[in-house]
Amino acid sequence: MKISNKADYALHALFYVASLDGRKLASINEIARAEGIPREYLAKVLKALVGQGFLKSARGVAGGYQLARARKDITFLQVIEAIDGPLEPANCTIPEAKRSGHRKGRCPAFKQFDRIKRGLVRDLGAVNFGDIPYEKFYPGRNGRKAKAPKA
Repeated sequence: MKISNKADYALHALFYVASLDGRKLASINEIARAEGIPREYLAKVLKALVGQGFLKSARGVAGGYQLARARKDITFLQVIEAIDGPLEPANCTIPEAKRSGHRKGRCPAFKQFDRIKRGLVRDLGAVNFGDIPYEKFYPGRNGRKAKAPKA
């Protein structure tokens, strides 16, 4: 199973912002450069992350982004599902598939895919942004104190 590019970019944008731990705001240009994400696409991702309550934004020359919640309160599962929707490793595990005529319930591998889905949900829900060794990937974080974005 592979998550979408948008969800992958969302995770990486959040990794970068979380690495700052509220010490400074991260600009869109800074995030795009650090994570290798096209700026135009990142703008859409950041808008979605603000809309879903993962980030706060501040406008202006000194503006940027910071986490809206503590790192430990954001799981990988929450971010992926906010961007991509519920995890579904196969069509036969999608509840809507039954209504649309898919062979759910008659899928020979339904139990196996359902077990995989439950494992993915459990594992991704258990990993949060507080678990990341940020200093290893973003050494020397000594930024200015962030201004609180307007709610």
